[in-house]
Amino acid sequence: MGDKYPYDGTDDFWNGKEDATPPADWAHRAARGVIADLTDRRKIKNGFDGIDEDVRIEIVATLATIIRAALDNAGEIAYNRR
Repeated sequence: MGDKYPYDGTDDFWNGKEDATPPADWAHRAARGVIADLTDRRKIKNGFDGIDEDVRIEIVATLATIIRAALDNAGEIAYNRR
């Protein structure tokens, strides 16, 4: 659903004036997916309404950065658990 309704889509996208842009990479797609899941949850979803375009873009970009960092550290964490 994050591909179909990207939270970081432009205001023109949300107003039906342009198509959704594809995700930049796998982490961007994952971040959009997480937000799509959260915006489909009772009581949480309303907290994502009415957010300015630049803030929506920043939220998704930051989440994608966190996802990339988690993968980068996954091998190190697994190694240290031995």
